[in-house]
Order: sequence, then C-alpha cells, then structure tokens
Amino acid sequence: MSRQLIWSLLIVVLSVRGASAQSVFPGDDWETATPASQGMDAESLEKAKAWLESHNSKSGVVIRHGRIVAEWYFGDATRQTKFAAYSTSKSLSSMATGLAIADGKLALDHSVGRYIPDASPEGKRAVTVKQLLSMSSGVHNDPGIGQREDLFSYALKIAPMDHEPGAKWDYNNTGLALLSPVFQKATGTQIDEFLNERVFRPIGITADDLTWERREGLALSYSGCHTTARSLGRIGLLVRHHGKWNDKQIIPASWLSESIAASQELNKSYGYLWWNNTTNKWPNVPRDAYAALGKWDNNIFVVPSLDLIVIRQSDLAPGKDHKIAEYYQLVCDTVKKP
Repeated sequence: MSRQLIWSLLIVVLSVRGASAQSVFPGDDWETATPASQGMDAESLEKAKAWLESHNSKSGVVIRHGRIVAEWYFGDATRQTKFAAYSTSKSLSSMATGLAIADGKLALDHSVGRYIPDASPEGKRAVTVKQLLSMSSGVHNDPGIGQREDLFSYALKIAPMDHEPGAKWDYNNTGLALLSPVFQKATGTQIDEFLNERVFRPIGITADDLTWERREGLALSYSGCHTTARSLGRIGLLVRHHGKWNDKQIIPASWLSESIAASQELNKSYGYLWWNNTTNKWPNVPRDAYAALGKWDNNIFVVPSLDLIVIRQSDLAPGKDHKIAEYYQLVCDTVKKP
C-alpha cells in the first residue's frame, strides 16, 4: 500500500472519528455557540485569546462542528476587515488546479512549455504542473519578485533555472508564479475568476468579502487574496468536509486528500500547496492537522480529528518570540476529552 494511500485513509478515519452529528454549514451568516456546548473549555480558550493579543494579531476565529465558538478582533479590525492572505492564497490556487484537472483542462504531468512554448531558458519548459505545486520546479527564487512590476515577464522569460525540475524542494514564489499563465492558457479563465465562480460564491463568500491582486493582467497564483477571517473559516470548513458544502461536492475529495499528503520525498510536510503535520511540524497538536500558511501567520489551520478550524490574521510582523504552534496547541487543548 502506498504512503499516499495510507495518509488518505488516515485522514478519512480521523475525520469520521472527529465528526459530529450536529455539524452544520453556515448560510448567509454563521451559527455561533458557546464553547461548552461544543465540548470546549471556555476558560482555557481565553488563554488562546491572550496569546493572540500579545502576538500582534488582528483577528482570531475558532470553529467547531461548523459553529463559531470564539471570535476576536484587535485594534481597528472588524468582521468586515480584509487582510492579505499572502501564501494562504497558494492553497486556494491548489483548489483551482484540482478542479481544472477534474474538468480535463489540466494534468499534473502537463509541462509549462505545453502552454508557454517560448518560456526561457529552455529547461523551464519541461517543468510540470506537479513540480510547480510541490515546490520542486528548479526555477530561481527571486526574494524580491513581489515588488516587480514585470513579475510574470520575469518568471516566464528571465528567471534562470537553478536546478533540474524535481531535483530539489525550494519554497519558491517565482516558480509558482508560472502556474497563473499556465492555468489561464489551459482554462481560458484567470485563477481568481475561476475560484469566484466554482468555489467562493457557492460557499457564501461574496464579492465584498474577497479581492485578488493582479500584475501584468494576471492573477497572482502564489499570493494576492485579501479576505476576512470568516471567509477563511468557510474555506477551512469546506476542506474539512473533503470539498463538500451541504450536499454539493465543490472540490473533488480525492484531490484534497492528495493535496494534503506529501507530494514528494524531499519535504514530506508539503503537499500540493498545503502543509501537513506528519513530521510533527506543529508539536503537541494532532498529527492529522493540516494548514494553509501565509506570511505573518495569516493561516487556516484544520484538525479533522477534533472537527476544529482555527483562523489567525495580521498585518503586523510577528515578534521574535512568535511561535504559531503555541496558539494552535492552546486551542486544541480546550477540546474536552471524552
């Protein structure tokens, strides 16, 4: 039995164990509940709030069984405030890619050169969609790419190849930028527009809740989403339920399982633009946890075995003592053991 299949089965088993017959999905608004009614300790949850407040946070939302049990905003932030999701946007791009694959428009083994035949240097044309998603493209990672007005021109035509595709794991915004033009060529639609139609609107995220950055006429595939804490909560709930929203399958469950599992042997904590906890990346929380992680810990954290979704946002750089795993542990520890 393959490691990926074992991981997928583990997610399903733990998800069933952590599920509740009382789990719900929000309509236009969320259902709120006391921590105690959802099997959580309210006093302990205050420690999580205190951690957020002392660590430059702007929002924190805790969801159990589909209900908001805690929601905190700091400074001038409100429920309507949109913050940059930064690299959490990557996980959304992964969803879009999975849907395009299910539609027959893309495949993991499709190459950049199939859609961008003049990409240069020539070795860049051999990079596959799988390698883009798994951070093993080999494209040179320019740390200043986010400040470039010619972002996509640089990624497509100028950025050199540092490694053979698939040879090295390298968390790489320049390489992942290639996904946006590839996606647009393959589907005829920008990633953000595709997500709006196929994912965001069907789960209740409105145009007022979310915007997406573009550069040179293309949506940023590695960053660019700006949204509210509650919208991130909806995305977390969708993934927690294997891509299903109420009775509608929005994203293929098989794709999400594959996305969360290790996508390569070089960094087993990384799937297709999602992070997992199989290597104990976040100590003292369940091993089935996974997350979409953005700069300054603008994150969606999901624990299937606890039926728990944890959101954190900020537009402030973290302090030197900032360890986001502490926040996750504090929230997980509030769940009362049966």
